[in-house]
Amino acid sequence: MYTGLYHTHKLTISIFILIYLIKLILLLSGRKETMAKFSKKFLPFEIVVSSLFLITGIWLLFETSEIRTLFIVKLLVVAAAVPMAFIGFKKQNTAMAVLSFVMIIASYGIAEMNKKSMVKRLGLPNDIIVDTSNPDYSSLAHGKALYNTQCVVCHGVDGKQQMSGAKDLTVSTLQRSEVIQRILEGKLTMPPYGDHFTKAEVEAITDYVLTLRTE
Repeated sequence: MYTGLYHTHKLTISIFILIYLIKLILLLSGRKETMAKFSKKFLPFEIVVSSLFLITGIWLLFETSEIRTLFIVKLLVVAAAVPMAFIGFKKQNTAMAVLSFVMIIASYGIAEMNKKSMVKRLGLPNDIIVDTSNPDYSSLAHGKALYNTQCVVCHGVDGKQQMSGAKDLTVSTLQRSEVIQRILEGKLTMPPYGDHFTKAEVEAITDYVLTLRTE
């Protein structure tokens, strides 16, 4: 469900931006009459796209595990940009139209920044041995500690939480190499951890994640 909503949201955003870009180009080129005809012709389609854009965005909001400051900023920017764009194009106000379009594009950039900000290293309990050369080192203990600080917010303690589009780890069929790749590169709303985890940490998390499977 989440994956479908996520892709629908991204698609409607792209179409929404394309429609406004065409209208903006026509407005800036002085073809106001053509822009008015374009707006009238595609108004029903624009309403559908805008509605899907908002509905899927709100739905995803309730499926998000953690609301960050950048996410709120994005919502405020979009909330201000959409009505501003509607008024700007309707009144053929170039300044308002340009500003609203810039704000819409900026909201997309803010969304990407928010995704990257999700990677925040948290300290591990003092009793966790992280030195792989230590005779008492346990990959599973290390992996569980990392999981509980970095992954539990979306996957849950038992791996079944499925927030922000996270998959149920207990029924995952990914091969070990695929799990490692997912951790390194991320997917959908899951950020990539390749630049934040060492090879040993990735291996440890993978070892622990595999133990959560019930099949």
